[in-house]
Amino acid sequence: MTILGNIFLCIATLIFLLFASSVIGKDAPRGGDASIGYVWAILIFNLVFLGCMVVVALSIGAKGGFDWISADKGIRFLFVAGGLIAAMITSTLSGFFKGEPGPSAAVIKAFSGFIPFLIPLVLIVTGAILLNDGLRMAVPAQVYKIPLMFVFGIGVLGLAAGVIGWMVLSGQNASRQAESIQADQDRNHQNFLNEIDTCDVAKDMSRILVFTDANHNPEVRRKAIEKVRSNPPWQQELVRLLENEGPIEAFEFLASNEVDDKALFIDPVNSGILSVADWIRKQIRKSDQEHYFYPELFSREVERVLRTVDRLEDTGADFRPAVLALRAALDEPNPANKVKLNCISILDNWIKKH
Repeated sequence: MTILGNIFLCIATLIFLLFASSVIGKDAPRGGDASIGYVWAILIFNLVFLGCMVVVALSIGAKGGFDWISADKGIRFLFVAGGLIAAMITSTLSGFFKGEPGPSAAVIKAFSGFIPFLIPLVLIVTGAILLNDGLRMAVPAQVYKIPLMFVFGIGVLGLAAGVIGWMVLSGQNASRQAESIQADQDRNHQNFLNEIDTCDVAKDMSRILVFTDANHNPEVRRKAIEKVRSNPPWQQELVRLLENEGPIEAFEFLASNEVDDKALFIDPVNSGILSVADWIRKQIRKSDQEHYFYPELFSREVERVLRTVDRLEDTGADFRPAVLALRAALDEPNPANKVKLNCISILDNWIKKH
């Protein structure tokens, strides 16, 4: 084991000297392919060096070189394995964060000037001492004990600092993301209000009907409903949309809001449902690729149709034939359709109850 350990110790030494001459002591490159190469160089060096030192540590342990740590074999293993891994992680992080701006990894950056050089050097020197009986007998025990304890302590400290820095950075990123999402929501909210304010409901009422849906922000919805109702013939305009080219927009309003004259909407709603069915058939026919079909397809339209029908249920009108036609439209054949649409089960459940 001593010979094998010395072979890997020599390999580790050569790798360290090569790495020290080409990377350590030089400024980390900023951006571009050079920075990516720098990161990969640090990572590969530390992984290869760790692999070599694992063999060295196993060789030292096999000959009792770590017996001074503890009489318990399990404790010795945990101390050596944990200390070695922690030290190499700290060495790697110190290389990664060299010259990195910001306070999120202050401790690691403080280590970056000497740790990537010091940790491998101490492990090589102490490994040589512990691996070779002649060297170990020739030097006081403190010569290898103190440096090893220092390196392992630095490793644990650096690892803890890295975890804390990662947590701080994650928190900052989450906070920035939340702020960005909130800013987007506020911007969209204001855009919706502006669109409602600028809409001429006498000419283009259908444009803001989507904002009257119950799923919208209460303020946006309230202003949209007020704007719609500010147009005296708003009910007649909804009827016109149902009977012509805007049934989907009309159902956005009718699914979530009451009307003054329900009887006025019985026939137009039936016509609107049939128009939605025709629209669905056309959409299925012209979709010639699998990615056009997904489980939620047509769910919004179907749900708003059924919510509208339920709101008019107390009129005694029979909407079942139109709903059956809507359900049949979803069976329009298309070889590209490989999924079962969620709205099919929604419609089937409604049909069973009616």
